[in-house]
Amino acid sequence: MSIYKKKISKSNLILIFFIILALIFYFFINKFKKEKELALQPISINLLTSVHPKLSWSFHSVKPKILVKPGEVVTIEYEVENLSEKASTGIATFSYFPSEFGNYVNKINCFCYDAQNMQPKQKNKFVLVLLIDPKVTKDSKTSHIKEATIQFTFFDYKDYKEKKS
Repeated sequence: MSIYKKKISKSNLILIFFIILALIFYFFINKFKKEKELALQPISINLLTSVHPKLSWSFHSVKPKILVKPGEVVTIEYEVENLSEKASTGIATFSYFPSEFGNYVNKINCFCYDAQNMQPKQKNKFVLVLLIDPKVTKDSKTSHIKEATIQFTFFDYKDYKEKKS
């Protein structure tokens, strides 16, 4: 009778071992699944624009808000118009909010920091091509971000260069 109890005990231990093993696999699979789902969730990006008062331009994004999945290359269009009666040159700077988000924004093609010449009443389109690095979802400082802001500001090129000197 004691042999029978030992067999039951061994078979129970084996069963418990497989149940624990199955639970461990279940939790690991769910963890990786959640991380993958998090990486696939789009981030809402507000596209803010402004123009310094010394530059008589109109400047805005075609879409004020976009959804971007980390790892996805996105093209964003901006429209600009010289509202004055004379030619002028502007230069754009940018900022991010939250600031940690900026570490994961890769600008593939950008009109920023290049002098842009506009004739009187001229209209133009500028394009920003960017990639949000998928690592943004793995960093503890940025993994919670579901909404971010990218702001571009155009300045008069001469004033900007004088202040930089």
